Amino acid sequence: MKSAFDLSSPSFQSGVSLNSFSCSAICSSAVTNVHHDLDFIALDGSRNTPEGTPERLSLLPNRTNWESHHHLHLLVHGSRGGKIHPSLISLVDQLKNYKNRSVSIEALTQEIPPQLDIGSKSMFLVPLFLLPGTHVCSDVPKIFKRLKDAGNNIKLFPFLGSFHPWLSLIDDWISNQNSFYKPALIHHPVSTETSSAFLKCLENVLNIPFYSWSRWNRDILGGEKNYFPIPYLLTPSKNVEIDSNGEELKSLLEIELIHRGLVNILGNLP
Repeated sequence: MKSAFDLSSPSFQSGVSLNSFSCSAICSSAVTNVHHDLDFIALDGSRNTPEGTPERLSLLPNRTNWESHHHLHLLVHGSRGGKIHPSLISLVDQLKNYKNRSVSIEALTQEIPPQLDIGSKSMFLVPLFLLPGTHVCSDVPKIFKRLKDAGNNIKLFPFLGSFHPWLSLIDDWISNQNSFYKPALIHHPVSTETSSAFLKCLENVLNIPFYSWSRWNRDILGGEKNYFPIPYLLTPSKNVEIDSNGEELKSLLEIELIHRGLVNILGNLP
């Protein structure tokens, strides 16, 4: 992985700015048309892994003296009728049990948004999306405005796929896979220049190839490169069909290390 994600670097240990990401123009507020209010310096004193975890997985230092935390309102795609995958429900439950975090979740497919009763507590809107597609560029700003207009003291968290600790977690997991097969991240086909440029950036940063599932199935599977497909999806999707020669494939939140890592990343936010 390139030096921008070097966990031992002083700049990372002292707090990270999205501007250090080499595709900052893609990850910045230009993507969502809403300013990201997360103060990365405030993350000094938190970490994304439990005590006793090897230091290589410690993406954020331990939080120590925060008495109150932002409410976390997670935004996900969801299935028809607003159904939310069990992996995401489990994520919410674990976050609620993690130092008594206040958490809610909303699916874009819900006809009626959930009613939030958080009193005077400030809130982070956390878009759990991996690519800067239509949901990040269009839906997130609308939901942010709806919640803000309702009188909530709300701040916007960067979409998950642009957040350094998340990418470092993915990079660490990839580096520990079977070296006989070369990993390749398989994503949903994209149609915008923004998403294409972002994917190219991630390909360079993570130093592994990215393929759309349609190209993988058509051109890559069965080749001589011994690639093993890793679905770049938080949860399984019926709309994504990835051929794998009979090998079992898991979405990212179905992988225990990544699931636990995301719980710790979000649980240790201010």
